[in-house]
Amino acid sequence: MKIQEKSAGEGDDRVKKIILYLDTASDETVVVLFDGDNLLAEKNWNGYGDLSERLLMEIDLILSENNIKKTELSLIAVNDGPGSYTGLRIGVTCANFLAWSLGIALATGKIENGKLSFAELEKNHFVLPKYLREAHITAPKKK
Repeated sequence: MKIQEKSAGEGDDRVKKIILYLDTASDETVVVLFDGDNLLAEKNWNGYGDLSERLLMEIDLILSENNIKKTELSLIAVNDGPGSYTGLRIGVTCANFLAWSLGIALATGKIENGKLSFAELEKNHFVLPKYLREAHITAPKKK
């Protein structure tokens, strides 16, 4: 797998690069829109308990509030962990699906000091989450 390290906005400055960033690794859920290096909008909320119900609605809301169509996105970046099992499962699945369905680039990334840094994946690769610990799956209890 070829990974390219980049920072938001790196490359051709004449092309508008709209990036959607998702961070669901903890209870504090973050959805951010960037136009290159410029932060356009950010939504934060405690996603504990309703993340699967709210994430796509909040993505639609942040896009519509900024007059951006999904088809205008050029990259989906997602925090792949480490983090909570359920949060990462939902966020990474959402990022994988959006990038695949829109036919756009996918990356793993983190925001540090207000800047997004990401590692873009090769076309047709998916992000796998990095959990805090190994899964502890038990046998079902007999009734």
